[in-house]
Amino acid sequence: MGLLMVGLLLGGCRTAKDLPKSDFQFFIEQKSDMDNFLWSSTATMPISHLSINICSQPILLANDVESVRIAQSNFGKCLIFQLTQRAAIEIYKLSVDGVGRKIVFVFNGKALGLSLPIRNTTLDGTFAIFPEMEDHELDQLAKDVNDTIVKLKKLKKN
Repeated sequence: MGLLMVGLLLGGCRTAKDLPKSDFQFFIEQKSDMDNFLWSSTATMPISHLSINICSQPILLANDVESVRIAQSNFGKCLIFQLTQRAAIEIYKLSVDGVGRKIVFVFNGKALGLSLPIRNTTLDGTFAIFPEMEDHELDQLAKDVNDTIVKLKKLKKN
């Protein structure tokens, strides 16, 4: 995120209020030994302490997301991410070979949640992440994510 901020600052006069206060990315679970050519790291969930090996390169960045909303599912509250058209195509391609893998949500450098295992291809450009946090913290997280999206869009336009 540091390089992004430097680039944005050099791109014009910006104030701190113009810049996103947070950043988020999505990583795919490392498939198996077949992914050994990719450097991986471990993401540990904050409450369950579940550790997941993830590929080192993010599959989606904050600017790949149009919006996020909170939803209730059979598994509890989740965040539903609506992707840009380009990102929706990338997730579709990824889901073809990614059956059984999870997507890990990293917010400000900390793994906060994950998706259910990919079961099939998706064409609607949305997916759910189940953050490991208290319900009352989820509202603030959704607000911070949406604020980041809005500020990134504004910076892109300028």
